[in-house]
Amino acid sequence: MIQRAPAVGALLLAIITACIPLWWVFGTMQLVVAVAVALLVGAALASLAAVRRWSALPVICTGAAALALLAVPLASPQRIPRGEWLPAFADAMAAIVLAWRRLLTIGLPVGTGDALLMAPIVLVLVGTVIGVSIALRSPRAEVAALVPATIGVWSILWGPRDLPEPWLTGLVALVPIAGYVAVVRQARRRSRAPRALSSLARRVGAGALVTLVALGGAAAAGSLAELPERTVLRGDSPSSIELQGASPLAAYRGFWAADARSATQLTATGLSPGDRIRLAALDSYDGEVLGVGRSAFERVAVAEAGEGRVVGVTIGELSSPWLPIVGEPSAVRFVGDRAERLASGLHRSDELRALVVEGGIAQGDGYQMLSQQVPAVVPPERIAELKPAEPRQGTVTLPEGMLAALAAWTGGETSAGPRLAAMLEGLRADGYVSHGVLEDEVPSRPGHSLERLEALFAEPMVGDAEQYATAAMLLARQLGFDARVVVGFTPDGIVQGQPTSVLGADADAWLEVRTQAGWVGLDVSPEMRPIPEQEDGSPTVVEEPPLQQAPAPAPGGQREGPDPATPSAPADTDDSLSRLLQTLAAIGAVLGLIALIAAIPVGLLVAKVVRRRRRRRADAPQDRAEGAWAELVDGLRDRGEAPPVASTRLEQAGESARMRELAHRVDRAVFAATPPTEPEVAATWRLSRLVLAERDEGEGRLRPLLARLNPASLTRR
Repeated sequence: MIQRAPAVGALLLAIITACIPLWWVFGTMQLVVAVAVALLVGAALASLAAVRRWSALPVICTGAAALALLAVPLASPQRIPRGEWLPAFADAMAAIVLAWRRLLTIGLPVGTGDALLMAPIVLVLVGTVIGVSIALRSPRAEVAALVPATIGVWSILWGPRDLPEPWLTGLVALVPIAGYVAVVRQARRRSRAPRALSSLARRVGAGALVTLVALGGAAAAGSLAELPERTVLRGDSPSSIELQGASPLAAYRGFWAADARSATQLTATGLSPGDRIRLAALDSYDGEVLGVGRSAFERVAVAEAGEGRVVGVTIGELSSPWLPIVGEPSAVRFVGDRAERLASGLHRSDELRALVVEGGIAQGDGYQMLSQQVPAVVPPERIAELKPAEPRQGTVTLPEGMLAALAAWTGGETSAGPRLAAMLEGLRADGYVSHGVLEDEVPSRPGHSLERLEALFAEPMVGDAEQYATAAMLLARQLGFDARVVVGFTPDGIVQGQPTSVLGADADAWLEVRTQAGWVGLDVSPEMRPIPEQEDGSPTVVEEPPLQQAPAPAPGGQREGPDPATPSAPADTDDSLSRLLQTLAAIGAVLGLIALIAAIPVGLLVAKVVRRRRRRRADAPQDRAEGAWAELVDGLRDRGEAPPVASTRLEQAGESARMRELAHRVDRAVFAATPPTEPEVAATWRLSRLVLAERDEGEGRLRPLLARLNPASLTRR
């Protein structure tokens, strides 16, 4: 076995290099720890089994025990400090079966959430045990090269569509595999001719030269030729939720109702003065409602590691599928009774820089995020410096009043940046703010359809952020900027280090435009000031509107009430029933895994019983007598004492008196002129059992059981 140690080292190196693409799948240092531990444990287990000459069953049992012990520390280490050993263990056992599919439905990198690391842990642990066992015990040790090759193929199929320098990654994985095969073949030559001059140094030198040539050729080809698109199992879009038509902007005015203005929508900690809380980003407009366009939301694992300052949020009266965020979260962790349910429904849109929870957030939900700073809202004096990026969104046909106002505001400006600045300045200068929901407020219709925007551009202009943000978005697109509306909160009175209560009166909507430097925010709402009256003293707008336009129901989180004009009520959810179902699903997965593992020894026992009955009940007496000898040979194989194959029965019997007696009886039964009688056949089977019992004396009570569960006699025929 010592002579094969270099081959084992080359095999382990090949497995490590095959796991390199997994970094772009998980993106966490915990992957390195998990792969390293699984590799070392698998190698140690296979080496111990080779030294002790264990059969397959002890190796399987020991490997399963090691996997159970390592599951939580390797796959979910973040849950250990929280004392969640049992739930984490149940999730890890279920992930042995479920992680393979979940990896294809979650956006990359997946981090350490949902115990998804169980997939590479199982793959590396099982692969290392099989590969090292073949390398140490099989006469055809080259077959072990299939293990790193299989891991490498899995890493590609489950990996991202785009990898940095994929040709280099493939070459780095292939070189150790070729090196392992070369070391194994060289060791075989040395064992056959131990005094022959070794050619290993010459082969290593030639292999290194070939590797350098291949590396140079691959580098040249990769830089000059366009490589074909990688074939992976991950689809073009792993989206599992779409929010077509769902518009929080339609519910904006509800925050300004008499009972909602002073209601705490959420409480945040870790805010700094000037922070804004982003709720939703809307970029699709059909002339009636502003919603989400082609931006897909992909499910993401809840990250436990990230960068940035810690911001905590506790939900109050707010009910929405959109998750309030500050800056750009690099990690999110839910807390509370519904933490697992919320985490399993977390979706992200990188294009919109927004998060959505399938099923929606409700009062009492809480979470923490690691928030990275994003560019602040551009002040009015810097807007003229903005340069638009290549537009992608296009424009819609606007009412004449809006186009006339745009022409009047922009005047003789010819560049996009100054025209955008002039448009926003004119909108804020000519507009007046009224939410129209209180008796002492000037009536102001809700909604943001083109018909409502046409009415907005009357004299004087009366509306709120719902109308002004939508109008600014449409006018910005006329000026060549891609634009979208962001709905959120702009809290007042933020004190560093103190919790901030965000009220309904802090609701806000602002504009974002896409420039050559990326998306930037712009304020559009006019300052609060008295609204002039018409000459007869009556308010400008005379139509009394409903207090609130109903938002479109969120997928899985809301349902339409009996009156479409009233806000949708949050769907009643039975958290206890959901938790019970999740627990039963995890228990079912664990029991299914246990049943699958238990099916292996049960199948072995059944196969051996059927084989023994077939031999004992053969039609010819000679075959029944010869079956007793075959049963003895198979029993010895299962005990690791396989007799020589190319030899007679007496030669196989050796010095054992009972085995020699059995050999004589079987030879006489097979070659005699008359067939053996039934008592003579029964005697051969009795002697077969006595020989095996004699071999088990002094070996302990477990040896007969382990022999029955050993598949050696079923596989080596």
